[in-house]
Amino acid sequence: MSFHVLHVMQHGALLSKDRGFIVCKAQDGTERRLPHTDIRAVVIAARGVTLTSHFVSSILETDGLILHCNERYQPCGMTVGLTRVVDLSAFLSQVSQPKKLCERLWQRMLEGKTENQIRVLDKLGFKNKHLELALKTGKIDEGNCARRYWKLYFPAIEADTSRRDREEGTAINQMLNYGYAVLSALCHRSLLVHGLLPSLGVKHMPRYRSTPLVFDVMEPFRPMVDMMLADFQKSGGGDMKAWAKKVGTELKETRLQHSRYSVKLMDAIDISISSLARSFAARKHSDFWVPLLGE
Repeated sequence: MSFHVLHVMQHGALLSKDRGFIVCKAQDGTERRLPHTDIRAVVIAARGVTLTSHFVSSILETDGLILHCNERYQPCGMTVGLTRVVDLSAFLSQVSQPKKLCERLWQRMLEGKTENQIRVLDKLGFKNKHLELALKTGKIDEGNCARRYWKLYFPAIEADTSRRDREEGTAINQMLNYGYAVLSALCHRSLLVHGLLPSLGVKHMPRYRSTPLVFDVMEPFRPMVDMMLADFQKSGGGDMKAWAKKVGTELKETRLQHSRYSVKLMDAIDISISSLARSFAARKHSDFWVPLLGE
């Protein structure tokens, strides 16, 4: 199984394939190699990067994905394989999803996100009664909960900002943009692999050039990126390259509890989306597994 996310941060790099290896050649002539079959996603966050056709086709043939970021480290484009349905029944079940099932699935996603936000704040030494009450009653006002969450989160990590704004050029917001971009790429890939249509969400409405189901399923995982950033800041922080390395490492090393065993965060995304496909097929929201941060 592929388990690496390749982060390309060097301007002017050349990506190619040579005898089973993906080769990244920098402008100064240095090279780095990684087995082709180990790569799950490629994230390009640099200018002037050249991709050979052999490199692109090799990534796509093994269900990989190439994510392109702008200068604010936000995803602005994605290269994926030809749309294919691995499990036709999963696709048909998704298309015929009843409204009530979508509402219940979205509620589970919101509850998972709120629970994980509470756990992040708890690890940072804070409590928020509004989030706890919202989770207890099941009446979760996502926007209001987010404002209260960020109001505590940013001071706790000594951030250079006091608000979450994906357009803001502060280092912290750009790092969050990048972390969420990697997360969205892995969710997008997993949806395709499990035969689901990213453009048909359970909450976010479909619109031109959008993938609402990606943004739906990644909600419970967002606080996990927030926790990575908190740990990163606590250990001294660093530049975007250091942050990209931290994200890649945590995706492979962070363990989440699933039933009687623990799984890597990267694999938890696949397991969660696989359970979503089962939920559509069985018309049962209880089949959907929402991962939670460790206590």
